Amino acid sequence: MMKKSKIALSVGTGLVGMLGMSGCLPDEDFSDVEVKVPSPQVSLPLFNTTLTVEDMLQTGEEGSLLKNADESYSLFYQSSVQSERVKDYFPAIPNQQFAESHSLGLDASGFSLTGTPPAIFEGSIPFDLNNLTIYSIESERGTLAVTIQSGYQHDLEVEASFPNIISPDGEILTLNFPLPYWNGAGVIEKAEDLSGYEIKLEDGEVSYRLEVSIVGSGQPISSSDEIDFNFSIDGLAFNYISGNFTDIRVPIEADTLGIPALSGVVDGTIATNPNMSLSFSNSYGVPISPDFSRLYIERVDETVVRLQDEEGFDFFSGGFAFPYLSERSPEPITDTYQITSETSNIDDAFSNVPSALAYGFGFGLNSSETDTSFISIESQIGVDLNLEMPLEAGFDITLEDSIAISFDELEDVEQLKLLLKTENDFPISADLQVYFLDSKGNIIEDANGEQIRLFEEEGKFLVAAEIVNSVSGETVPANIDLPTTATINKDKFEKVRDASHLLVRAQFNSVSDESNNRVKLYSFYSIRFSLATQIIALVDA
Repeated sequence: MMKKSKIALSVGTGLVGMLGMSGCLPDEDFSDVEVKVPSPQVSLPLFNTTLTVEDMLQTGEEGSLLKNADESYSLFYQSSVQSERVKDYFPAIPNQQFAESHSLGLDASGFSLTGTPPAIFEGSIPFDLNNLTIYSIESERGTLAVTIQSGYQHDLEVEASFPNIISPDGEILTLNFPLPYWNGAGVIEKAEDLSGYEIKLEDGEVSYRLEVSIVGSGQPISSSDEIDFNFSIDGLAFNYISGNFTDIRVPIEADTLGIPALSGVVDGTIATNPNMSLSFSNSYGVPISPDFSRLYIERVDETVVRLQDEEGFDFFSGGFAFPYLSERSPEPITDTYQITSETSNIDDAFSNVPSALAYGFGFGLNSSETDTSFISIESQIGVDLNLEMPLEAGFDITLEDSIAISFDELEDVEQLKLLLKTENDFPISADLQVYFLDSKGNIIEDANGEQIRLFEEEGKFLVAAEIVNSVSGETVPANIDLPTTATINKDKFEKVRDASHLLVRAQFNSVSDESNNRVKLYSFYSIRFSLATQIIALVDA
């Protein structure tokens, strides 16, 4: 009959694989420990032999981690938004229609061509401007059509000129209409492509002038005979427009900028020194009414804080003088506003761990009564949002991560033991606890309803290094030479045998200094550690 004996196996591994590997390793020597990569969701010191600042932090797609001249770090997040294209929201200029008739006002049984001056008819054409106040339009496209129809039984020539419609060559638009009489009314239509033309509007109208000449004799003239003048513009769109524009909204889509650096944090507070800048570019020549009241910091505790002005500042309350072009220019005008602890409540907003910045900007074109404003087809408002978080902060945060495990291949386990050694350059301490989760994600409890955990007491997973030079950031590393141990006995193992995940929870606390409870994180800080497990099991002998 085979009998079972106890055997202790020391296994070097990361937690993800600690139950699936075997080998011999003395408790006092972890130099050959094999360590798995850190969790992609939250980087905890438990899973790396050497962990640096870069390993601990996530930047996300819109962030970057930059090293300063003194080898300290700052996190930068950047997002850029642009207003929609003018043609997508600016009120359209309607198609224009105008018709007028003119008579010589003459009854004559005969008509002599000798010395007869042409008849002149002048008038104005009102434009439908969709309730806009427009002074001039430089056309991107559009078609002008003029039709002349004669009721006279004579050959006519008509010259139609429009002093307010100027060609790209600087010439007044002039159209000539020969109207021969062919035993019936003469009629002719001409069209002009308005691309590149300038339309000067005076009180919302353009003027016209018709010069009518009789060039062939015919039947007697009646005062009821008329010239019909029909004018239309279709599909008019502008490249550039001047006028007075009030209460026209400039659409910019609201968005959210993720701040995932501490996205694994489930609770806690920080004391940091964030600063934010909004850089504006504006190619409108129109006074702008800005609305910055919808900037919010979302935090990991699910609270939201709206950014607001400190006393004496009026950026968020609408008093910021938004820049705009005073004269036509191919380049936009720019300006930058700094959002700091002096100008805003940003420190309070970041006092709990931030997870995102939600923003919605509002801009309105708002000319005063005396303004002559302008817009081009390229006019746009842009906002570059820049957030800097220097890695100089006070930490009191809790991180969590879950790791898939399986005990299916382990039999007759008498004891599992975790052994851990660390060396820490960071002036930050951490307490570690590990729980067991069932297939539904619930922490497994014992018969008394107590949550089963790996460590009976909250032990120091990391001991903070001592800062010896606050200027350079130099520290004396903190070492744990004797292993930190955590034991799972046979009874506890049977209760957690069906666990599907480990829940790792770490509480980080920075060492306070005399001024602001902040520590600076440098590129030369790292955490070095060794990890092993002992499995004591009954085996057949």
